[in-house]
Amino acid sequence: MLDGIDLAILLWLLGGVVSGVAELLTGTFFLLPFAVGALAAAAATALGAPIPVVLAVFAGFSGATLFWAVRYGKRIRSAPPATHEGANRYVDAGGVVTRTIEGRNAGRVRIGAETWRALSTDGATITEGTHVRVAEVRGNALVVVPDSAQDS
Repeated sequence: MLDGIDLAILLWLLGGVVSGVAELLTGTFFLLPFAVGALAAAAATALGAPIPVVLAVFAGFSGATLFWAVRYGKRIRSAPPATHEGANRYVDAGGVVTRTIEGRNAGRVRIGAETWRALSTDGATITEGTHVRVAEVRGNALVVVPDSAQDS
């Protein structure tokens, strides 16, 4: 049979594991501090710490993990949205037509060191050498409009 200390260790471990599994199922970071605190309290109990010390270890580890989780959450929420990844990073970028865009037929546009397949927004012809601005990305082509600010 379990004595008092073994039962306390078992209960702290059970609390930590149940909180940890629940955290994995929800992914909210709400239960993570309690799981870490309970596992630390189980370790303190196994080392023979008195109950007030075990409770302080639980509170300290839970509080420290909560502090970390809040800071991590703020950093994630303040990160810019991932809308400008891949080809979308060229939206609003300027470039130069290297092969004429004729109506609905694709031409080529150089942006920086890269050349992309390009279409015009309204099907208009955009001649070689015209400065353009990327309006959107459609599939593997950049949809461009003449950039009158660059051509004047």
